[in-house]
Amino acid sequence: MDTVTEISLPNVKEILWQQMHDDIRSFIPHFPDNELMCPACLRHVTFEQVSLEHIIPKQSVALDPVEVREAITRNQRSGLTLLCRKPLVLKGKPIPGSGCNGWKGTHFDKSVRELLHSEPHTINFNSRHQVSMFAVGYLALFSRYGYRVTLTPSGLLMRRQFFSPNSFLKAVPNKCQMILSGAPVTQLDEKSKNYWLDPFKITLEGGSACVVIRSMVFYLPLSEDPTIPLARVLHYVPRRYRLCRNLETIFE
Repeated sequence: MDTVTEISLPNVKEILWQQMHDDIRSFIPHFPDNELMCPACLRHVTFEQVSLEHIIPKQSVALDPVEVREAITRNQRSGLTLLCRKPLVLKGKPIPGSGCNGWKGTHFDKSVRELLHSEPHTINFNSRHQVSMFAVGYLALFSRYGYRVTLTPSGLLMRRQFFSPNSFLKAVPNKCQMILSGAPVTQLDEKSKNYWLDPFKITLEGGSACVVIRSMVFYLPLSEDPTIPLARVLHYVPRRYRLCRNLETIFE
């Protein structure tokens, strides 16, 4: 159990809700006051229908060395976002579990824990491991750049992959289907401190994002650079300065 006092979780949820709502309002000014879009399924949800999600799973950060857990809060080591817990319904049939939050926990958290806390040679790698890192990488990308990466063609592809946990979709570029891994760090010192403090290191490289999550390195597709400022006043602007929103959803 972590011994560092956590920030009040209800307050964190409220802060994230406001940040995400302000972000989506910057792209869709008429968006309702009391709703968000879940970054995974993109359904409209209320405050009561979302919950805090630890991007690096709680079961994974609970295995961090004692000195790390005593020095750095769980929230810092895992990264946070909001996911819906509104039941998923596909073709009229409910999917067991509590929305996208439950989907992530069921399909990805165990594989992520194994990857982050095992020597590479001891892991029997399969497609679920790779897709799991892709999925948490997408949430890390969203936590950094918000709906700017969600409401794009590459965002739609990553959201579709989130709901295809057992194998990669054909549209996912080959280089985004690979993971480079190293031995996990097992101590806390001045040299390794940033390894624990900053759970996601993201570098933009042309049409992709290089994502480092602890000892894992992989790529995610990007159809546009999320750091390029968007024009918000002019009626006509070049393509690279406007956002062509893609609001497709997967579940009802």
